[in-house]
Amino acid sequence: MAAPYRLYTKFPVDFEARVRLLRPEESGRQLAPYNGIRWDFRYAQDKPRRFYMWLYPDFFDPITGDSWLEMPLPVDEWLHGRVNVFSEHMRAFHQSRIRAGTSFYYCEGGWDVAEGTVTRIIGLFEPRPQP
Repeated sequence: MAAPYRLYTKFPVDFEARVRLLRPEESGRQLAPYNGIRWDFRYAQDKPRRFYMWLYPDFFDPITGDSWLEMPLPVDEWLHGRVNVFSEHMRAFHQSRIRAGTSFYYCEGGWDVAEGTVTRIIGLFEPRPQP
């Protein structure tokens, strides 16, 4: 089953990651998010902290490949997500940095709300289809 955002994006998945939504006491969201939420992205090792516009992650069941449809997403559990690099002009920048094992955070308003690690590169280095 396709995630709702997959209905309007023409781009294939760039990479997969394991992601843990932080608990509120860890500075996470007060309300648990839903699949397809729009977050910003930052590399864990960046000093000072820099944020990048990102597309909505698609959390999925790693066994079936089906998108996670339960609402809300579970907090403090490791989830699997498919991710796209949204900004075409930043694609080369992210290609130079993202590898399996890269650590990152999802952010809202400058706050880290989830932590993650890239597990598999899929289409990041493939040419994008032309409209």
